[in-house]
Amino acid sequence: MAFLKLQYKSAALMRGITVNIYLPSDAMSGEVTEPPYRTVYFLPGYSADSTEIMTYLGMRRECELKGIAIVIPDGCNSFYVDHEKRGTCFSTFVGKELVETTRKFLPLSHRREDTYIGGISMGGYGALYNGLRFRDTFSKIAALSPSADCCDLLCGHADAGFQEEIFANTFGSREAYYEGDTNLVKFYQETAAKEREMIPELFIACGVQDGLVYPAVEKFMKGLDDGCIPYIYRGGNGSHELDYWERMLDPTFSFLTGIKEGTKDRLVLNLPENER
Repeated sequence: MAFLKLQYKSAALMRGITVNIYLPSDAMSGEVTEPPYRTVYFLPGYSADSTEIMTYLGMRRECELKGIAIVIPDGCNSFYVDHEKRGTCFSTFVGKELVETTRKFLPLSHRREDTYIGGISMGGYGALYNGLRFRDTFSKIAALSPSADCCDLLCGHADAGFQEEIFANTFGSREAYYEGDTNLVKFYQETAAKEREMIPELFIACGVQDGLVYPAVEKFMKGLDDGCIPYIYRGGNGSHELDYWERMLDPTFSFLTGIKEGTKDRLVLNLPENER
């Protein structure tokens, strides 16, 4: 496994940025992964950054075991949407610029079928939104405990530190949010009516004790059902917490790479086949 920090001046964000990247280079899983690599662009949640994701969750392990490159930018509490007047176009950044830039400098596959997007909480929303917005680029989306309804999250959970002012500052009015593509149910249903075959494959995980986002995730999945849009769902016990997300890493990366769950769940250090 190789770890890299990529620093460059982002045109979409109008500032210098740092991106953390894992590449599966060491064959510690017992199999050699040759470039160009399949890649997932993985988006952190609200108040988190790429360093936290890499420190608290076993991303390095999944990179090596599943043979996939992982690119983790910082989200800066943006919900990964564009604000052109502020010069902070996070949607364009993660859905277009970051993909093009990392492909330019690193041995990553340029094929849609090898390019994925995922995230946790706010990052789960960003993955669902930008995965569909840039559906020509991404073939799979993995959303862990996604904030499927940002209005509900930001306006209905003052106990978690959210405020309506944060919602208004990010999305504008409630009417604008629900009438636009930022409303995920509307966005997915309308896309299904026009380009059903281009909707990326979906993996959604959310613990049933997650009072912060689980009700909104249920409503989102009902919207997918109503639109006859297929998805894979993993529930189980868990709240909005690191322990749940760690348990979901193997299912998530198995989905992305097409590897059966549990079949690559530990490193193999040159052991004989019968001892693995």
